[in-house]
Amino acid sequence: MAARLTTAAGAALIGADAKELHQEFRRVLAQVAQQPLRGGEAMGFRELLYFRVVGCLGEQGVRLTPEQKREIFMAFGRRRRPTQGSWLRREGQLVMRGAVPLSMDLSMVSRELRYRYRLLQRPQGVVEHNPAICSGQLVFSGTRIPLAVVVEQLRAGVARTELEEDFSQLSRTALDYAEILARIPKPPGRPRKALRFQRG
Repeated sequence: MAARLTTAAGAALIGADAKELHQEFRRVLAQVAQQPLRGGEAMGFRELLYFRVVGCLGEQGVRLTPEQKREIFMAFGRRRRPTQGSWLRREGQLVMRGAVPLSMDLSMVSRELRYRYRLLQRPQGVVEHNPAICSGQLVFSGTRIPLAVVVEQLRAGVARTELEEDFSQLSRTALDYAEILARIPKPPGRPRKALRFQRG
């Protein structure tokens, strides 16, 4: 999983605000991250997993200091070095050592994020480009439904349940992909790179 995403695309994957992610990265993680995060560039799976996990802990009322957040980020590194801190990763768990130990199962969070991460980067099989269909617009595979139509409806606030009824031939994966794209802001005046289809 070497490919990296823009901050906006990463935020769309985890349902967060891109500006807040960028600020959090600079404030808390800049000194320990292997790659700096500049402007709109370069979020990898590790950064996204960190943000998702910290968000989940926050939703459960766990308050973290900047140092604890850095420990969590370091726990997601490839090399699991012994740490003097309170947080570590062990057998699919994020564990906080101490007088009142706490553990979090990472499998569900990681599995869902990995699915969305791969889907955004490799949508082959979900969408296709055929000059003979809808004037060459990207359409969902096996249909004549333009991707852009569903994305714009989601942006306009149409509920996913309504789209499931209107476009019953679309799979859950197809709608997940459209939902991710709908969360990525459109740059002014140019078509979005994320909507281009590249053959693998």
